[in-house]
Amino acid sequence: MRFAWSSLLTAMLCGLILVAGPSSFAESRGVRLNGDAPPHPVWHRLVMPGKAVRLDIPKGHKATIDDAPVTGRWVAPEAPGHHRLRVVDGAGDLVQTVTLFVLKPARSIDSRGYLEGYRIGRYPRNAPAGFIRLGPDDLDLPISPNFKIGQFICKQQPGYFPKFLLVTGANIHRLEVLLAHLRDKGLTDAPAFFVMSGFRTPYYNAAIGSARLSRHMYGDASDIYVDVDPRDGVMDDLNGDGRITKADADFLYDIAERLFAKRRDVAPGGLGSYSANAVHGPFVHPDGRGSKARWGR
Repeated sequence: MRFAWSSLLTAMLCGLILVAGPSSFAESRGVRLNGDAPPHPVWHRLVMPGKAVRLDIPKGHKATIDDAPVTGRWVAPEAPGHHRLRVVDGAGDLVQTVTLFVLKPARSIDSRGYLEGYRIGRYPRNAPAGFIRLGPDDLDLPISPNFKIGQFICKQQPGYFPKFLLVTGANIHRLEVLLAHLRDKGLTDAPAFFVMSGFRTPYYNAAIGSARLSRHMYGDASDIYVDVDPRDGVMDDLNGDGRITKADADFLYDIAERLFAKRRDVAPGGLGSYSANAVHGPFVHPDGRGSKARWGR
């Protein structure tokens, strides 16, 4: 697929990027979970075992969890796992699904840093309270309109289950916002970003020599690229110069930088641009750390 690169580049250089405001879905149609409105009709929520979730269901709508009717309040079971919240409107049309992940408590990590045989390691600070537990049949669970939980698992221990990980709404929402913008501008028809690296355990993060306080360890960061034209395991030629170089990562970085700055619903976060090396092509790193950080550009 080829695009009208010259006109798109001209518009971007002039700063004429049209930006949507906060999610109209969140403002109008969605159920609120403990007062928070999911930003998309497909979403996720992390819950500790035994904790209650308040459900504010729009008037005229009905909700079920695992096909059982629910109103007002849901208490997470003690066992880690996942549950499906569905919301339908008065006409019976599905308007929202939320994957509810009941976490495995971090206190279950043994003295060697393992959780059910999966090596977590030790957090240098701010250890999370729990982790999403995934079996081999859970990788396709949706966490947003275009992303599935299996795209964010750590690369360690291939083939071993259960696996454990984290994702954050701040990270996933910015991926959805950026992907929608690229599609709207005709820059790609990719169904999703390729997530080269999502969650990393502290053990794996240290093993690859990454930053000691990497946001990947908290499920708050993703290393991504567009790979659809052609699908070949590296970044697409986004800037249309006929080559795959760091300029394509910079091109994506610049779009994300301007877009996120204009979106009131995208919280401050990190953004980095990376060149290719012997094991991967160019990519961009967005994260939802809560404060602005920029590098590599």
